[in-house]
Amino acid sequence: MNKQAAFLIGSVIIMAIFALFTTLNESVTLMQINPEPPAPPHPDSTNLIYLQHHVRDQGEPNDQLVFMNVTKTNQESLLISSLPIYEDRGDQCKPHDQLVFIKTHKTGSTTLMIIVEIYGYYHNCSFLFNAKDPRQGHIRYIKVDLTTLLPPLNVSMGAYNEYVNQFDMSAVHIKYDRTFLQTVMKKGTKYISILRDPVKQFESAFVFFGFAKGNGSTETKINKWLNRPKPEVKFLNNNQILDLGLPAKYFRNEARVASHIKKLSRELDLMLITEYFDESLLLLRKLMCWSFDDIVYIKQNARPDEKRSLPLTDPLKDRIRKWNVADSSLYKYFNQTFWKKIAAYGPSFRQDLQYFKEKQTRLYNLCVENEITAGHRTKYTVLPNATDYCTLRVEMKEPFNRIWLRQQKQNSLT
Repeated sequence: MNKQAAFLIGSVIIMAIFALFTTLNESVTLMQINPEPPAPPHPDSTNLIYLQHHVRDQGEPNDQLVFMNVTKTNQESLLISSLPIYEDRGDQCKPHDQLVFIKTHKTGSTTLMIIVEIYGYYHNCSFLFNAKDPRQGHIRYIKVDLTTLLPPLNVSMGAYNEYVNQFDMSAVHIKYDRTFLQTVMKKGTKYISILRDPVKQFESAFVFFGFAKGNGSTETKINKWLNRPKPEVKFLNNNQILDLGLPAKYFRNEARVASHIKKLSRELDLMLITEYFDESLLLLRKLMCWSFDDIVYIKQNARPDEKRSLPLTDPLKDRIRKWNVADSSLYKYFNQTFWKKIAAYGPSFRQDLQYFKEKQTRLYNLCVENEITAGHRTKYTVLPNATDYCTLRVEMKEPFNRIWLRQQKQNSLT
């Protein structure tokens, strides 16, 4: 064989090896499993943005996908959806529209309330509201019966027999009373609440309800208050388990506290944890078969960093836990069971959490113009020309106001 033939044969062999390697590499790439479609590029990097509208048609959500060409100068004022960028529910479940959220105090519950309200607003749900409180609708520490309530949609005021099992949702402050709630809520309603570390919750309530006013540190004022505590101050005495239905006379009865915690564990479908808010929302999404866009939020009613108290000393934390002994037991139990639910979520949890946090960043960038400190709270202004998607999430009172007016108006027409 001459040198020219040998060279040609060698070249063919090398080309064949290269082609085989390329094919194998492509096959391996195709075999790699991606659990969910990749999110579209961030609007800042493209002139194509996905717009979706939330439409209710004969009781079922209808996803409508629209494409629009936009320029970088007007991207931030665009409407974005109240439905997911990609449909993520799958065929295994159907979105659930009946939910009671027992709103506890100073636990991040306002943000969760707004998430529930927005979902209920888009899905034409009837909410439990105090008919005498058009500003907030709360049913806080009052005797409640059918006469307390704003009627459900399409029911006349005073037609109390028609209130029974006709409400879809509750997200206001109302003391947990399963017997009453089962009388007014529709069959199959899910029940949830949220808990916060009792030390942080107590300190937040102490400041919010005005006990830290005047000169001196918050720590000094708390120590002074705990020297002569006032049990009648509901917001500073095991307030979380009080909201969840345990009478104050049993706060220091260990057996009654344990029994009540077991009762809550049986009756509630999910207990969210403030310190793991995003993780909790993924569990809520799975429980309710909601989309990622159903749970995105702008944090509401929070203190700005410069208004927060200095870290409390360990001895004071121990005093707070001892005073709030029932809340401490409650939080410890549900914090443990929370992580069991996370473990049972499935292998996509980390990826879902990362994706959700990225959506949160996009939401903020697309909707929020400014942060404003108002008193001890942070508020936000929505970008000019914002659509409902942004307005409902940025303007804290907007979802409630719309639901209240719709429910009140439809009641007056019946």
